Amino acid sequence: MIKKILILLPLFFFISCSNKNLDYKKLTALSWHKKIYKDVKNENLDKADDDFTSFEAEDPGSIYIKTDLLELFLAHQQNEEYDLAIFYLNEYEKRYATPQEITWLEYQKIKMNFLKYDKAYTNQQALLNIITMCNNYLAKYPNSQYLPEVNTILVKAELTKKYFDDKIYKLYKKLDKPKAAKEFKVTIPKNSIPPYIPWYKKLFYW
Repeated sequence: MIKKILILLPLFFFISCSNKNLDYKKLTALSWHKKIYKDVKNENLDKADDDFTSFEAEDPGSIYIKTDLLELFLAHQQNEEYDLAIFYLNEYEKRYATPQEITWLEYQKIKMNFLKYDKAYTNQQALLNIITMCNNYLAKYPNSQYLPEVNTILVKAELTKKYFDDKIYKLYKKLDKPKAAKEFKVTIPKNSIPPYIPWYKKLFYW
């Protein structure tokens, strides 16, 4: 997934000189737009990515680029390819976002990172990043309409961190390291449910 994003990035800025692309030059912007839409409809997202890259190289100023970026974001989100979804969302934000859209876009990034976090006891840094993103959002956009959603994600992430810390605490206790264990001692809320794999996926879809 990450490798694919790294491949896509430079292709946004260079035009290929292959015979295939020479044929593509005959396509109008609307034809490209329809082609990408058809790829997505047929659930051929690899082809949709390739066609968008070629379209971007041929006509970077097209009015359809904006729509296609959002379409590809949603398609990859629904396909649970969250890194690619974030990639297209970032491209949209850099090029087209209005001030009114920023709170929605930043919330979507939090949601994507939340949804892709499916290994509750193996990636502490990813969990801490989600908590930081949520806290930054709440501080920066106190009047956002998405505060309930962000607060929900924050609560779930913080609860997961408590279970994570509790496991570390118990491990240090077993290893007879009371000083290290003390740093991770937490109080687990009563009647709470520990995270599992996969956990809370699909919860924040549209």
